[in-house]
Amino acid sequence: MIAVLTDLPVSGAIHVTPYGDSAPIAQERMGEHNVLWCAPALTDPRATIHALHMLGAHYLWLCETAGALSPLLETGDWLVADDFIDGTRGQHYTFFSDKAGGFVQQVPPFDAASREALLRGAETICARPFRRGVYVCVSSTRLETPAEAAFWARAGAQVVGRYLSPYLPLAREREMRVAALLYIGRGGGQAAAAPLPPATLRTLLAAALGALDRDSL
Repeated sequence: MIAVLTDLPVSGAIHVTPYGDSAPIAQERMGEHNVLWCAPALTDPRATIHALHMLGAHYLWLCETAGALSPLLETGDWLVADDFIDGTRGQHYTFFSDKAGGFVQQVPPFDAASREALLRGAETICARPFRRGVYVCVSSTRLETPAEAAFWARAGAQVVGRYLSPYLPLAREREMRVAALLYIGRGGGQAAAAPLPPATLRTLLAAALGALDRDSL
């Protein structure tokens, strides 16, 4: 089962977990797949990831509107990240905080099959999806400043977003396969942009799920 983490509004069931209440989780049938939808919330992110795992999700794909830090990227572009920088702090980053061990390797950062499926999906709606790029995750509570955008660009990031961390690293600890699909909606250090088009995203994801099925045969 695929879970999609998105910055679009999601209305769904709230699940009680050992880490508190999850964010609302909706379920949708998409072809042969049951797809779980959720959005970042003020709840403990471990609760949401735990709930998705208990509901049977084996994949977690982040689909988010991001800011461009590279001059090669234009508004309306799509990019599937191949690496990330975690610029966040002060969050729940692990399920193993009360144990001496629990370190989960983050190399490679993303699942190769998921990345390829998302790229094939993006090719159905975009003439030139970007096959790679470094995503920097900043605070979920605000957008980055122009100075911060310049700083992260010098650090090697091409896109800036707010929701990868800690959700995707937590999902890795639950042995979920993760990937990040970014819709370029603004320049880095600029005001908030319109969210990614929901109907377009569903078209892309349907094609990506079909590609994932074909590759797994």
